[in-house]
Amino acid sequence: MAEISEQVASYARDLTTALGRLREGKAKVRVPRAVELHRKRPRSHFHPTPEFFVQTGGASLFECALDTFTLGTGDLAVIPRGVPHAETPIDRRTPYGILVSMHARDGFVLHRGRATAERTIQGCGTERLASVRGREAFRYLDDVAEADKVPAAHRTRFVSGLLEAFIVTLLSELHRPAVESDAQSPFVREAEKLARTMLPEPELSVERLAASVGCATDTLSRQFHRERGLTLTTWITKERVVLAKELLADARYNVAEVGWACGFSAASYFIRVFRSHTGMTPRAWRLAEGGGPVHATFQP
Repeated sequence: MAEISEQVASYARDLTTALGRLREGKAKVRVPRAVELHRKRPRSHFHPTPEFFVQTGGASLFECALDTFTLGTGDLAVIPRGVPHAETPIDRRTPYGILVSMHARDGFVLHRGRATAERTIQGCGTERLASVRGREAFRYLDDVAEADKVPAAHRTRFVSGLLEAFIVTLLSELHRPAVESDAQSPFVREAEKLARTMLPEPELSVERLAASVGCATDTLSRQFHRERGLTLTTWITKERVVLAKELLADARYNVAEVGWACGFSAASYFIRVFRSHTGMTPRAWRLAEGGGPVHATFQP
């Protein structure tokens, strides 16, 4: 195996510990019900792909449409694709900490969450790894979300087996090269990686990214504009449009749902921004790209 960075090695250690607890039956696994998909909810956001969580310290309060649960240290959670959720950090005998794995276009992302003094969650330590196998492993999480279709007598083993396959796949792929940014500033590099994990969150802002990467807002703005030739806010919008193009190819999502999944707080604003960047409305883009019919209402 190729040498990996200390940050990636720390992820490997946490995933190995989670795998051991899962095999020993010590890790609780939480999977909220896949209901009210792609809906706007107060304080909540959702992702178009499933997420995997390992609580590494303290606890997290997860609030979903029909499920509210506390994830304790050492426990695991799968948030199905499209499920709106809000998270609140809790300190216990150990300070709050969480590891999150997310799907990426060219692989997968690992990052951590830490609690701020205001009791919000701040992302840090983002690693984006190029791996086709790692990207495709998220299908295991989709199957976990549908475990209620498996006979009850086999459900626990079904979920554990899928999560074991998922974790082992990530561990086996951690030697793959990270997706490197050509940015010179470490602040700009980290801000780009972190922003891509937060695109579905309407609250994503330059101020929030600057706090996460540990620099002043003005410093990050200046460095980003100097290296990229555009403002960080404009870059975020462009990345959201790129994500929207991908999601519009999937007929499961209507236009409003695509907009919300990309962090646009209102469908009208999403349509206006998308048209300004592409010259087409999302509906026209979908039809031109053969993405299937545009649903006029939310689909369950």
